[in-house]
Amino acid sequence: MVFISKLLLTLPFASVALAAYTRATSSTNAVIPISGTNMGAIAPLPDGATWFFYQDTSNNSIIAVHISNALAAGGTLVSEQIFVPGSEVRSYSPIAVSGAVDSAGTGWQEIHVFFYSPDNVLSEYYNIHEVGVQGGPTCTTCVTNEGFVGAPDSQMLYTIETDTEVRVGFVSAGAPDTVSEAANSGNGWSVASLT
Repeated sequence: MVFISKLLLTLPFASVALAAYTRATSSTNAVIPISGTNMGAIAPLPDGATWFFYQDTSNNSIIAVHISNALAAGGTLVSEQIFVPGSEVRSYSPIAVSGAVDSAGTGWQEIHVFFYSPDNVLSEYYNIHEVGVQGGPTCTTCVTNEGFVGAPDSQMLYTIETDTEVRVGFVSAGAPDTVSEAANSGNGWSVASLT
């Protein structure tokens, strides 16, 4: 829980590129309106706390939502804020999310959010504990910087993360009849197609 608290404090102030949008936590049983198209989520922590991400239909931004537990178990909204500015996201982009849990298993060490830019470039924003949010066209460690282009209008996107590697599957414009994977094991990104 300490990491989650730090993450919540870090996200709103981590980058000038992030908008100052935060919905207050609801103290009633009122429905919290969400107007989105595509979603991605990461598995909950042992206490049930979960992050999910959706694309806002009003401005294309990707919104990060933190809930305290499974909704059926009484989970409530903890926070909601813009994670990726809408100008960097293709309309109706798929969203893939992965994360790595800290060694205690009680908080997220890192969370990666993948999507397509308006020019179909495979793109990424991520948050690493004690580093903060990184992303956008100037992020030198993000897959965005590699310029891997997805096939136009492709909705296929997945991510898998282990302790040693992040993999992102997508349909590449250069190999539109199969799946390609971008991978980073700490030494930069590479891409290969299924053969």
